[in-house]
Amino acid sequence: MNFIQQSRSSITRRIIYTAILSLLSFVIVATQKPALAENRWAPEKTITIIAPSNPGGGWDQTARFLQHAITTEDLSPVGVEVVNRGGAGGTIGLGELVDRYKGDPYKLMVTGFGMNGAVVMHGSKHSLLGGTPLARLTGEYQAIAVPMNSPIHSIDDLVAALKRDPDAVSIGGGSAGGADQIFAALLAEEVGVDSSNLNYVAFTGGGEAAAALLGGQVTAGVSGYAEWGSLEEAGRIRLLAVSSAERVVDPNLPTFRELGYDVVFQNWRGVMAPPEISDEEAAWLSTLIARTRATETWRDVLEKNDWQDSYLAGDDFEAFISEDSDIIRGVLTRIGLGAAGQGYAEIGPYFFPKVIGFGLAICAAFLGFAAYKDRSRFEPAPVGDNVVAGEETDVKRFGVAVAALAVYIVSLRFVGFLIATPIFIVALSRLIGSRSLIRDAIVGVVLVIAVVLIFENLLNVDIP
Repeated sequence: MNFIQQSRSSITRRIIYTAILSLLSFVIVATQKPALAENRWAPEKTITIIAPSNPGGGWDQTARFLQHAITTEDLSPVGVEVVNRGGAGGTIGLGELVDRYKGDPYKLMVTGFGMNGAVVMHGSKHSLLGGTPLARLTGEYQAIAVPMNSPIHSIDDLVAALKRDPDAVSIGGGSAGGADQIFAALLAEEVGVDSSNLNYVAFTGGGEAAAALLGGQVTAGVSGYAEWGSLEEAGRIRLLAVSSAERVVDPNLPTFRELGYDVVFQNWRGVMAPPEISDEEAAWLSTLIARTRATETWRDVLEKNDWQDSYLAGDDFEAFISEDSDIIRGVLTRIGLGAAGQGYAEIGPYFFPKVIGFGLAICAAFLGFAAYKDRSRFEPAPVGDNVVAGEETDVKRFGVAVAALAVYIVSLRFVGFLIATPIFIVALSRLIGSRSLIRDAIVGVVLVIAVVLIFENLLNVDIP
């Protein structure tokens, strides 16, 4: 009997265990279904990586190396291309990503520390958190250099000179509000020098800053460690210290921290997508970046460029961007730049329509004033008077022209400047009496080409 009871008890326990396991399996499968659905999206056309700078800069290099690693490792089912949208410290590219490409998962953009500063400097209405941050990829430590024939032989010598007379020590670096100036300001504050009195000379890029240093135009230069490499090897400059916490880039180059200056600083670069993309799209893109970062090709890129692997993704990356923005805003405020100082006017992809609209408004004002002065022309002629042919239709033509202008403005958002403008020019020409359709079309096309060349190639302003 005991044996039978034990058998029944054993069978009961097995049934219970089986039921529990079945229930757990059902719960696991049920909870995994949404995740599986989220990963079903995959791109079906070319992915574009926007480099928010002109060719040759750090953002451009990052974008092109990222493209190279993705294609070399065959990580994407579609092609990957790089386009440049330089200007205003990267805020032109940021504005385009957030406004023009909202919800478009086929657009990525390289971003970084300098763009955070430019947002403050240019008073941009956008921020890095206005898009979809995917991952921080690389970090680059800053180094200070002097010419080989400089009387300054150590960072202590430079600090002593700064304390004696900050105006007499000029420090050259990249664009105003960028990583170089932020780092120089942090160093000044660390040694007790008012950062607003720092004699910082901004250049458009590291090459120009290095030339100024070698030419004796500045006392010292600050830039990413990798940008000084060839000049140090050639014996033309002397590196004083690097901003890493430990000697990770050069065993022979001391860090600021070990020399007694607690300044650890890293100029980071990462990747973001437009706002309002779906969770599935964001997950696929994030996975693509993570897989690229893990490849041998990308590790070779880091090694050849002396970049540090600073990978950070998800909520941690967003929190980092927020903290980074607060630090930069504080430094720029203290040195009198940005919203609290000498900011810069915002120029973005819709700058051109604003200029055109302003010009049209002025023309309309002049025409309206002229019509008011000659208003008797539009009064009804007395019965029996001879009415000049065409005068009666002037008001109607004006109304049609205003309607055509309204249609043109609305169509810019849907078909773009390149298509809408020639059509508008032909229509307006016909309204004012032109009878040469071919000539009007040629004029419209030539005008569009001229505007595109001027704004996109000379002014670096993207036309929508």
